[in-house]
Amino acid sequence: MMNLAIQKEKEDPQLVEGIKDLLKESYPISEDDMILIMNKASDNSEKYLVEYFAFVEPIQAICDGIRIILENHLKQVELEEEMDLKMVNEAAVWHAFECIRRYFKSQANLF
Repeated sequence: MMNLAIQKEKEDPQLVEGIKDLLKESYPISEDDMILIMNKASDNSEKYLVEYFAFVEPIQAICDGIRIILENHLKQVELEEEMDLKMVNEAAVWHAFECIRRYFKSQANLF
């Protein structure tokens, strides 16, 4: 799992460019030195990632639970026979889901 996380990092040019920008702002280094530093940092990041993995499974469980609740709510809406009530309830389901999604997104952006 750790190797997968590092591989994803290497595949994400936006992430790499963001780290390079941070290094440029903080240290007077050349582009060649930065490439060497980024390669070493990627190798070393695995030891830091280990500490985060205790949180991955609970976060995944929360995401799975939220998805199950959404699916259950949408199934309840499908059973509604009156069209107006069905539309209202479907809009309410998506509104509630979007509120939860935005909450988690805002919490992730606190870092």
